[in-house]
Amino acid sequence: MQSRRIQYFAASSVAIVFSIARLCAQAPATSQPPENKGAPIYRVTVVQRALEAVNFQSHSGPTRIDFKGTLLLPKAEGEAKVEVKNGYTEIDANFKHLDPPTQFGAEFLTYVLWAITPDGHAINLGEVIADTSNKASMRVTSPYSTFGLIITAEPYFSVPYPSDVVVMESAVRPDTIGSVQQVEAKYELLPRGQYTLNVRAQELASANMKNAPNVSMAEYEALLELYQARNAVQIAKADGAADAAADTFNKAQDSLNQAESLYTRKDFSGAVTAAKQAVQAASDARVIAMKKKASTAQPQQ
Repeated sequence: MQSRRIQYFAASSVAIVFSIARLCAQAPATSQPPENKGAPIYRVTVVQRALEAVNFQSHSGPTRIDFKGTLLLPKAEGEAKVEVKNGYTEIDANFKHLDPPTQFGAEFLTYVLWAITPDGHAINLGEVIADTSNKASMRVTSPYSTFGLIITAEPYFSVPYPSDVVVMESAVRPDTIGSVQQVEAKYELLPRGQYTLNVRAQELASANMKNAPNVSMAEYEALLELYQARNAVQIAKADGAADAAADTFNKAQDSLNQAESLYTRKDFSGAVTAAKQAVQAASDARVIAMKKKASTAQPQQ
């Protein structure tokens, strides 16, 4: 089996100013982020990390890889069975010691599994939902056969880009046959400060999670999905989606209102469905807004 090593970049202090669409000079790690007075300014330190990416296509049948926790979540661990099938790759993964993501900030409500290709493309494979024992399992598919895997903490499950809060990464096992080659791949990690700079901390509904009363599991799941929906809508609005993608953003707001109403009526199953619809629509609206912002920032020829 062939395998490749991806070099990726985790952010914790570079200044990115969307108003001029340029990468500014790096700020010291000890500097404080400026107050948000309009266009967000992101400060992050670029730190190079190594991720092992395996070419699973050359392996006839299923193989296994491990997951190890990063410095952010050192006790976390897991493993996955990976098998290339007809046109896709199936990943059956199990994790443990996944402590709640809110420890990294009130805005982080869930974990997401990403596949990172050798050219630096990040694919959101799905939400990693831990149970009361901080264990999680999931079966997902990837359209690619060569990739590494990471898990990040996120404010909602359908984010289009991974945050820099990387808590786990895949690792080749001793019984994984193949050579490791160095391949440099730069892919975008959104700095942790983006959400708190772009949306004021008191606006993030997740800040109330610490003070939430004890509830049933069904109600807790609905409440968590509702908080994710609130985060998604608020972040999309802060990125200009209400104007740049009005129709899609309004669908997100309507679904959020419906989820709020269903939760109030104790219809927790319906609230979960409506909240997930709100998250997806808000995520779509945010992507549209960010693409329009990027296109208008391009210099005129």
